[in-house]
Amino acid sequence: MSYWMKSLLLLPFVFVACVQAEPLQKSFSDWQLTCNNAAFCVARSFPGDNGLVMTLSRGAGVNDRPLLRIDYGSAYSGELPGGSLKDNLLLDQRRLTPDLKHWSVEPHHLATSNAIAIDEFLAQTLDAHILQLTYQAKATIPLSGMKAALLLMDDVQGRVNGASAWVKRGDRAPSDVPPAPQVPQLPAPLPQPAPLTQEETSGLIDYGTWRVNTDNCSLDPLRREVSVAPLTDTKALLLISCEAGAYNVIDLAFEVTRSQPYVARGLTLTLPFTPPGRSDNQMELVNAEFDASSGLLYTFSKGRGLGDCGVATRWQYDGNDFVLAEYAEEKTCDAWHSSDHWPTLWVSQTQNAVQSD
Repeated sequence: MSYWMKSLLLLPFVFVACVQAEPLQKSFSDWQLTCNNAAFCVARSFPGDNGLVMTLSRGAGVNDRPLLRIDYGSAYSGELPGGSLKDNLLLDQRRLTPDLKHWSVEPHHLATSNAIAIDEFLAQTLDAHILQLTYQAKATIPLSGMKAALLLMDDVQGRVNGASAWVKRGDRAPSDVPPAPQVPQLPAPLPQPAPLTQEETSGLIDYGTWRVNTDNCSLDPLRREVSVAPLTDTKALLLISCEAGAYNVIDLAFEVTRSQPYVARGLTLTLPFTPPGRSDNQMELVNAEFDASSGLLYTFSKGRGLGDCGVATRWQYDGNDFVLAEYAEEKTCDAWHSSDHWPTLWVSQTQNAVQSD
């Protein structure tokens, strides 16, 4: 079943395909594929904590910007000892000697964005079993799930049976692929609000601590933390910690008038899609931080204390609600990358900020 919803518009002498991508994240043996709402896809091998990982990424449409990387060592492990990758890779126990003319070559990092070089490398590896280092037996890249992951990537981007497909190639011209989907445009940031005065801050924190409705909070009021920030010149954001674990704190959010008598309205985060493996699209405010100067709210839910897996989101305040700007998720907890480099399932376009008078 295709992961695309397609609508076709036939005009005189012109054929236009309008495509909308459904975000996905799926595992195939030891490979994970993530595609966002712009049909930009990333496939990588795991686990990364053995030190060696291969990553392939590609955008939708003709201008696909492909990239293939092989890396030994991560931000968590730092530089690892051993010889250069180009001289020490084994493919199914035979030394691999790829043509690296169009590759970026560093001792422990190989990368290419050249389409022909990627095709040549995949021709060698798609039906192989394992890629590994000569001097570190545990540093392996299992290849059994790569073909299935790349086939689904081709399907998501409408490349199957075309000349640009990585797996199931056909006779369709490389240009005969659907264009990249349009991503949603965020509302323009509101004018930067006036800072809260000391009197406003004290009054709102007192209100958030003792009088706002927090019946759903499991934390005792004396243990709750209350933060306040300006949303507009007349409204403020209250964040009240309600549950706390070893490395995650869940907040409740309220939009409150900045002057008395205070009027509070609960705020919720609603995703425009349902993430894989979930049955609803409601987000909890986990480890939330708000930037009043930009109107951006950030959440960061850690899968474990190391912070190498979980969900990271960014939201734009539009004057009434928070609109999703970006959603990134890493389900595999393997000490490979931090939240700054997790694959995205949702992206958006930004507008220019409104200038204050």
